[in-house]
Parts: sequence; C-alpha cells; structure tokens
Amino acid sequence: MAGPARGVAACGTRRNGKLAMNVVLPIVAAAVAAAVVTIVVTTRPGVPEPRTPASAAQAEPAGAVRVRAIDGVIRRPLAASARVDGASLRQRVERLLAQGTPRDRYQAFVVLARCASAIDFDRHLKSLPASTDTTRLHQRYGDGSQRIATACGDLSARQIEQRIELAASAADDGIAGAASAWVEEGPYGDKTALTQRPDDPLVVEWVRQAIALVNAATKRSDTEAIGQFGMLCLNWELDDVARVRLLVDSAAQRRHEDQIRSVLN
Repeated sequence: MAGPARGVAACGTRRNGKLAMNVVLPIVAAAVAAAVVTIVVTTRPGVPEPRTPASAAQAEPAGAVRVRAIDGVIRRPLAASARVDGASLRQRVERLLAQGTPRDRYQAFVVLARCASAIDFDRHLKSLPASTDTTRLHQRYGDGSQRIATACGDLSARQIEQRIELAASAADDGIAGAASAWVEEGPYGDKTALTQRPDDPLVVEWVRQAIALVNAATKRSDTEAIGQFGMLCLNWELDDVARVRLLVDSAAQRRHEDQIRSVLN
C-alpha cells in the first residue's frame, strides 16, 4: 500500500521550497490578521477588559484544565467541579444534551473531555521513567483516584466515548474551538493511530477530514483553528499525516505540561 501522499492541502501546492514559503507566509499572516480584526471588531465599550494571566490564574477554579493554542495564548477552560448546581456530571451532560443546541452539545463535550484528559494524564504520569523529579511529582499526585473521581464523577465509559461525536457535531455547526478540539482528540479518539497506523485508509481519511475542518474554521476566523492552520503551513514539507500528528502531539504535550504544573503548584 502506498504511503500517505505528501502535500500541503491546507496551504497550496508545493512545487519547490521557496515558492511554497512565498505562498504559505502571506496566508498565515492573513489568517492572524483576520483573528486580530475579529477581536477588535467584537470588543465593545463597557465590556470589562480581559483578565491578565495573573488575575485569571487567581480567578480560575483549582484543578481547572486548560488547552492552549500553539502560541500559548488561547485557552479553553474546562469545568473543575464534579457537581454543578447540585447535579452530578452525568446529570449535567444529560441536561445539556436534552437542551439540544449546538453550544449546549459542545459544553457536554467539554465536560466529557475533561474526564478523558484526567484519565490520559494518569496513564501518562504512571508511564514516566523514575527520577528525582518524577518521584516528587508522584508524591504530590498520589494514586490519582481522587483526581479522576473529581473529573469523571458518575460518567459512564459510553458517555466519555460520545465526546468525539459531540465535538464533530459542534465543529459542523461552526462552534468556535470545536474543530480544533476534535482534531486534538486524534483519529476516532485514538491519538496513537497517527504513529502506529499512518498508512491505514481510515487514518488517512480522518487526516483529510481534520485538515478540511481546520480550513473551514479558519475561514470563520476561529482563533484556535488559525493557530493549527499556521502549524500545518509551517510544516508544509511533511506529508499530511505527519503534519496533523504534530498538531495532536503538541496539544497533548502542552496539556500534560499544564497538568504537571497544576499538580506541583
């Protein structure tokens, strides 16, 4: 079976390195400019100024998990409590899905993604080789059961798996951040598939869909998608599977780094 096609589906056709970069850089600059214009236009008098990183850190609930774009600025806050307004996480997800709006469905994804992220971090932490730093980290983290219980509550495995479909649906409905969230989950929720099965037709098709979603969201001035679009373009010399794998791996690495800082601080 032939390997994944090399190319820059999101950034034009690559004829030679110099020509490609001449095409890529203006596109990336235009995308960033579009994001800035969107932020400026949507800022209205009387709206409170955005919180500084320091004040945001104080105001955010302890244990909140954040996902950043490649520039380290854009973040998606996730719920930090296993119970909201007296409702369990399962009840909250069911209520959001019953309300049925695209935004409510995306909020249900956010709750489920926080649980999946906590489980993923627990596995990551326990796979780290022993060292002075990891020993201290393990001591602060504990066995992880309480942290996972807080993030997952009474959610079922089936509900957690449903997050992939919810993210895809929200992306199709144009919810900001949903396309990037879906891409970061990896092929059908399996990030390892990009490394272990890069030639699998299902993986190749998922990559095609991922690039298409990023492109579509970028045209809507979705700032998180613009960050992903920039990374795709800057790595134009790689094949599509490798470029998307960079998006997924870098997002997972940043998430783990944020979670480690949360444990140690």
